[in-house]
Amino acid sequence: MNHEELIGRLAPVTDEEAAHMVSPRTKSDLAERITSTAVPERRPARRRRALVIGLPLAAAGVAASVVAASVLSGSPSPQRQTPQAVRSVSPKIQLAALTFSTQGRYLIVKVKDPLADPARYRKEFAAHGMNIDLRLVPASPSIVGTVVMSEGAIKDMTARGKCRTGGGGDECPVGVKIPIDYKEHATVVFGRAARPGEQYSSSAPVDAPGEVMHGLTYRGRTVAEVLATLKKRHVTVPQYRYEAGNGDNRPYQNGVPPTKVQPGWFVHDAVPWAQDQVLLFVGPTRRVHQGPPSPGAPVATPTAPGAPVTTPTAH
Repeated sequence: MNHEELIGRLAPVTDEEAAHMVSPRTKSDLAERITSTAVPERRPARRRRALVIGLPLAAAGVAASVVAASVLSGSPSPQRQTPQAVRSVSPKIQLAALTFSTQGRYLIVKVKDPLADPARYRKEFAAHGMNIDLRLVPASPSIVGTVVMSEGAIKDMTARGKCRTGGGGDECPVGVKIPIDYKEHATVVFGRAARPGEQYSSSAPVDAPGEVMHGLTYRGRTVAEVLATLKKRHVTVPQYRYEAGNGDNRPYQNGVPPTKVQPGWFVHDAVPWAQDQVLLFVGPTRRVHQGPPSPGAPVATPTAPGAPVTTPTAH
């Protein structure tokens, strides 16, 4: 097969057929535009090899003329936008960390951003003419965002049904009420979500809604029974406290090591300790005599009237 026969097989149309694809009027108009347009002088471009398959030479020439005319006549073509053209720059807006509202002669304050820098809290209090330090401490799940301590003339702003307090009530302190003309220095402490492994500084009752032992009956049951139930909830016990029948914590005044805890001992009480962890009060008797606690025994005390119970200090 010679060269002309090969070209003939590659081309689906002949030169004559290709020439009739564009009308004489279009050809004339294209020629006039091309010859009347000044083309800026360019440097010689590096040659690239190209293989056009399926077009005879005449058809390729007509197609090139149509493309050239489109460019020279100013037809719109896609343009690449630079990063500067598409990037929108918006000013950085810092949202408020606290919310303020008035109620009579009181200023009502609630935490809006529990992850804010304490300096932002002081700054926002200062904007209202107050010298208040606000801190956040790790708290058990059901009291995150509530007040765990306040002082001075600051009063708690409560909401019914939001959590359960250590005294068994359901009036939960969700904010503070500060006299508008209050100028003394004071500190307010709110509960925040604990980080993994971080011990709670304040906690609600362990069986309160939202806590890991909610709905469980555990007092008076054996250690083995309670541990089996907690395992189903993926809850562990990192520490134990010892209580004898008379309430005495000897010989384990600093806590009983887990290896010394007998499976047949009984659980007297429990408190939230950390995320998915609880502390158990255990002893050899089913019940503990309800008398005054022995010296050195750990006692959970509320941080403020009506506030959630504070977790006992680790030893």
